[in-house]
Amino acid sequence: MTASGPAGSADESRAEGGAANGLPAGGLPADRIPAEGIPADEILSPARIAALLDARSRRLAARGQAAPETRARLRTLVCQAGAERFGLPVAAVAEVALFRPCTPVPGAPPALIGLSSRGGALLSVLDLAAALGLDAEAPEDGRWHLVVLRRDNPRIGLRVERALAVIDALVDEPPGDRPVSGRALAGADDPEGFPLVNLPALLRPFLGTRQPA
Repeated sequence: MTASGPAGSADESRAEGGAANGLPAGGLPADRIPAEGIPADEILSPARIAALLDARSRRLAARGQAAPETRARLRTLVCQAGAERFGLPVAAVAEVALFRPCTPVPGAPPALIGLSSRGGALLSVLDLAAALGLDAEAPEDGRWHLVVLRRDNPRIGLRVERALAVIDALVDEPPGDRPVSGRALAGADDPEGFPLVNLPALLRPFLGTRQPA
């Protein structure tokens, strides 16, 4: 379920901060992906995720006879977890929303923050930094983002300090079998790049025990 509001509230959101980036409060336009960042109060709805993937397919088809890239590109959601940037494949993301407090689970691993509900279904929420063995750093404005993964049984969301941007990242090192493996670049002016998250490997320790469906 994607948070939405009347046209009036969208106008207010733009006036309070979204206008600086030219983004509507209801989502991120497929043809205007801001490399400088996604505002804390913006979300990526399931429909917008599909639009992003469709726009990418159209761009690839439009290249026609253009010379092939020497490195593969991966549509990537760049997030901040702890003090670092990480890349998640957009194809594995259902939506991005503001994180809401959830119900703790007694005896759960530290990375499992608790349970929430989205779209009328139960959602297990993991802190991405904690799942990677890092110290989580609360955002300065206290507004975390929730990355809901495109999966069921169980449905899982990742809490991150911030969803920064959606980009066509250059894959500098292909992902391996570890939770964090491979490296991608935001562009030619990003020599350090950022590691990629292997979601199946990241979730494997948590799916090995009983998880709520």
